[in-house]
Amino acid sequence: PSMAREGCRLGVGGEENRGGLLTVVPNDENNNNTIKWLSQRFSLSGGPSSDEWDRKRAQVLEKLRDLNLLKKADIEEYGLVHDALHPKCKSRFNFFTSWDPAALEARYSQWLVPIHHAIGSDREEKEKVFEMVLKAGMEYFPERLGFLFCKKDGISACKKAFDEIGVDKAMKIIRTCIPPSDDHPILHHAIRHAPDLENDIAQYYPDAVFLRDSNNHILSQVEFYMNLRRGRRT
Repeated sequence: PSMAREGCRLGVGGEENRGGLLTVVPNDENNNNTIKWLSQRFSLSGGPSSDEWDRKRAQVLEKLRDLNLLKKADIEEYGLVHDALHPKCKSRFNFFTSWDPAALEARYSQWLVPIHHAIGSDREEKEKVFEMVLKAGMEYFPERLGFLFCKKDGISACKKAFDEIGVDKAMKIIRTCIPPSDDHPILHHAIRHAPDLENDIAQYYPDAVFLRDSNNHILSQVEFYMNLRRGRRT
């Protein structure tokens, strides 16, 4: 941060370069700038990847924010939540999502919704990454169940998780992040957004059939209304 601040004072790279932070890192095969480089997992063999390394990088990012050298708009522009979506980047992921929770949302964006990115990637530790993003989604968007039923190309994140990591493993993670509760009537959401998954989910939430949603509707009422909306006979 001190070097970036001094770079701003000296006009390194021009007024809009933020003291060199937006300059491409030398020899970076993806042409990432320093901000993206700070946000990503250090993937070189033998490189540092400890929790302490992650925390230190998060502290650097916080200081850059305090100096107004890291801006909230950078999270969307450079896809920083996606960069930090890895178990070795938890502190940075939490920093970005707490600053801009909307980055988790299914908003208009050039980037894939993070929960789909987590379970659709080929990266290792997919289960941990899925849990990371669902946990964050539940923290900031519990009314939408952390975007579990957000769809991409007609496929919900829940269905994608079932396909990618298996129903049992996916549901273990989902129950950890979305414990059975009157506040989270998961079967009501499933009927509305992913009726094809209702039976699979019900096996892991047997008491959810007795819950009421925010409109005080029991499950059978929601099912009745949704069938009417879809033009089905009941």
